[in-house]
Amino acid sequence: MVDLLYIEDSANDADIFSRLIRKLGLSITYTVISSGSEAIEYLTGQGHYGQQWKAALPKLVLLDMNLGGLSGVDVIEITRALDRTRYLPMVAFSMSDNPQDIQSAYKAGVNAYIVKPGSYQETGVVLRHLCGFWLENNTRTDHK
Repeated sequence: MVDLLYIEDSANDADIFSRLIRKLGLSITYTVISSGSEAIEYLTGQGHYGQQWKAALPKLVLLDMNLGGLSGVDVIEITRALDRTRYLPMVAFSMSDNPQDIQSAYKAGVNAYIVKPGSYQETGVVLRHLCGFWLENNTRTDHK
């Protein structure tokens, strides 16, 4: 099972995320997906992911809101509409601090909204706290 699914269409941001997660020294398994449509395929076991991916959901979905194609809001709405993924913890991780964007994410059903910090070091601190809470302290039920 993957602990964390990160949906991010910026290769640079995905690389920073991967380096910071490894640097945290926690035993976190993660997958980075670069589009909203691929994320939906992953979470539903469709497309090239097939049935083997349906066995277990990640403990957390972290997603950029400004994705090309299906936006972050679209991904949240689709995920919340499916029985299998309705209660999957989802956290928006976006550069936008626009109140309308934040409100749209919460209206769609996101569990939390984090504005990406400006520095590498600050991003590492945020990821440590985020993983600590959602992957270690959050009590949840798995819906398959």
